[in-house]
Amino acid sequence: MLSPSPNTDFVVSRTKPAAADIARTIVEELEAGEFVPGQRMVEADLCLRFGVGRQIIREALQRLNAYGVVAIEPNRGAHIIHVTRDEAVMTLELTELLFGLVSRSAARRVSAGCDSTRLSDAISELVASSETDDPAHYMRARRHLFAALSLIADNPELNRIMEQVRVHVMRAQFGFAAFRSGHAQELAEIGQTVLAGKSEEAEDLSRAYVRRIREFLQQI
Repeated sequence: MLSPSPNTDFVVSRTKPAAADIARTIVEELEAGEFVPGQRMVEADLCLRFGVGRQIIREALQRLNAYGVVAIEPNRGAHIIHVTRDEAVMTLELTELLFGLVSRSAARRVSAGCDSTRLSDAISELVASSETDDPAHYMRARRHLFAALSLIADNPELNRIMEQVRVHVMRAQFGFAAFRSGHAQELAEIGQTVLAGKSEEAEDLSRAYVRRIREFLQQI
């Protein structure tokens, strides 16, 4: 999961965006339907879109390749990956375990006194997003929640693996965004359980959240 550092949301300004900002924006636009799985990522078009040179675009595409969002082929360039349903199901099986572990670890650290301010803010943002019809608001809030949980869990290796799980492509390809209001409420409940320091319950809720998505996918 592409997790942001504090205050790194992409904002159009006079300052040219860095590769990390561009990668994050592409993920957001993928989930919003502005890019689609299988689409070619033409460097020249992206240079015009973001107002940067090819080197920055190539760095952004390399980041997205590492996150499992794009594939880069010699002499053919980059394209957004296309995930089969079987691949998505297997990925979600792994995501269920990882998300449960992150939530459990975060809850334990909160219970031990770790600062949870960012998590509280992310939960409030999720609740607010569930009351609007703005998909971008929900995507930001969800991303901030995952970033806060990863920060609190403080397991660099676990965070590295989570970033490589291809959930961004699956959300775009299989229409998970249509359920954002219900998902926002579920994720807020998971966050509240972590804040309460209930590690086992937080793990159970996190795993159940991903498991329901996987079961939905298996039925369509």
